[in-house]
Amino acid sequence: MARTDWNLHARSRVCRGCGAAFADGDCVRTGVLPFSNPLVSELFAEKLAEEAAAAAAGQPVKPHPEWARLDFCQECWKAKSGAAKWTSAWKSPYAAPPPPAEDPLAKASPETLLRSLVEGDEPEQHLQAIYLLAVMLERKRVLVERATRFAADGSVVRIYEHRRSGDILMVTDPHMTDGEIPEAQAEIERLLGLRPSVESVAAVSVI
Repeated sequence: MARTDWNLHARSRVCRGCGAAFADGDCVRTGVLPFSNPLVSELFAEKLAEEAAAAAAGQPVKPHPEWARLDFCQECWKAKSGAAKWTSAWKSPYAAPPPPAEDPLAKASPETLLRSLVEGDEPEQHLQAIYLLAVMLERKRVLVERATRFAADGSVVRIYEHRRSGDILMVTDPHMTDGEIPEAQAEIERLLGLRPSVESVAAVSVI
């Protein structure tokens, strides 16, 4: 499983086209493209040039993700949308990010656990728990599924957007059976510091 399949793509606070900051309630047009697409190279030209200079100087450069997320205002979307064949595209209202939590040691929630697993060093070790958390949060209307795609190995990757923050999570569908759900649920409850709950397991179906 490619590490890039687990990227969390945060929504930009400014339009990728004109650089104007988004305000609460603005309509944001979002598109997903392979990072190798010419439009991505055009919009990230300055950053790519900086990386090339750093690499030439022998400095370490992080590998690029497989996919790029691009956020536009309405006018820039009209100007740019015809320049590429989008893997997925949608529109959603912009919501300013909430202030940071006052207590940095607040108890983990299913949402924060999902983020920590997706952004961790070995997300492939928690494939079923990640998917089950995503399904739970979709049922709670925290996440909305925007699209699906097939990875090079034939697996299905579901693209979820966080309704409030606009962040995108790309989650591989492990095609869990009913018999695998309790084990994944138990892992989630262990990571959250909860006692195993037969009721919560029975309440979730991913088939």
